[in-house]
Amino acid sequence: MKQLTIKDVAKLARVSISSVSRYLTDPTSIRPAAAVSVSKAIKDLNYIPNPFAQNLKSESTNIIAVILPDISDHFFSESCKAICNLFYMYNYTVMICDTDGDSGKERRYVDDMIRNRCAGIMLVPCGKNTEYLKEALSRFPRLMLFDRLEPEIPADMVSEDNLRSGYILARHMLEKGHRRFAVLNGLENSVNMHYRLNGVRKALAEVGLTLEDEYSLINLRSKVDATQALEQLVKKPDCPRCILACNTHLLEGIVIAASRMKLSVPDEYSLAGFSVDDPRHLFPFPVPAVVQNPAALGTQAGEMMLKRLRGTIKNPIPKIVMLDTELIPL
Repeated sequence: MKQLTIKDVAKLARVSISSVSRYLTDPTSIRPAAAVSVSKAIKDLNYIPNPFAQNLKSESTNIIAVILPDISDHFFSESCKAICNLFYMYNYTVMICDTDGDSGKERRYVDDMIRNRCAGIMLVPCGKNTEYLKEALSRFPRLMLFDRLEPEIPADMVSEDNLRSGYILARHMLEKGHRRFAVLNGLENSVNMHYRLNGVRKALAEVGLTLEDEYSLINLRSKVDATQALEQLVKKPDCPRCILACNTHLLEGIVIAASRMKLSVPDEYSLAGFSVDDPRHLFPFPVPAVVQNPAALGTQAGEMMLKRLRGTIKNPIPKIVMLDTELIPL
């Protein structure tokens, strides 16, 4: 079946190809009578515009590419929803690409979006492409990072303050009398994991304590990993009684495990961590948590991209915005 083009629309509407092209960008840019003819031709032909094929002579399309590691993650899906809602109001279309944390996929998607002249790229980096992204940024300055900071990449960035978040969580548990912690961490290549873990260490160092290497568990990927980790921890007679989970999946996992094992929380063990939702409405027992706000993050990142696209940020120096998170205490 023949692929319809704007030439077919122009022929049926009896207008020039340039008139159809202008209509697709802004229907008010051509004469009203011509606009009616183009609109009818598009409907009669069932023509669906290809955003990547439009405006090939212009600098970009109206596509905003959002490239991230896992769209099924509640945090990222909420961030993307906020981004989509924002750009819809300004007549941009958001295209979401899921890298699954794979560096090869990340490079391919970034290259594809640059080649297809998207308006801007909003990237949650996987943490393995620093040199490549620095080079890509030199070719495509409308690339920004969100959620995960990459200090070596000279791009605009929006992230929650993960160092502060880890610090305030650990400090709160110290104030509750705990002196020994077990900390469950995500993937080693995640910059957020390191910031949160360093925040915990900073809080401990302020009171003359250190985190025991044996009880700093790294590369836990899922709720199942966290469940199994807690089950193994409580078997140890000298296990710390305060368990910190440094991301939402891991916190949910240890809560599930504690409930299943009928641990006494918070009397015998104290659990704490990170959550997207208010823990007071989520868990069956008191769990202090740093509550993240993915919608605010997505909106803030989207607004920064819009300002760059519109040229309202005149300073070429990359802008870094750090968002505070809220601690829901015990």
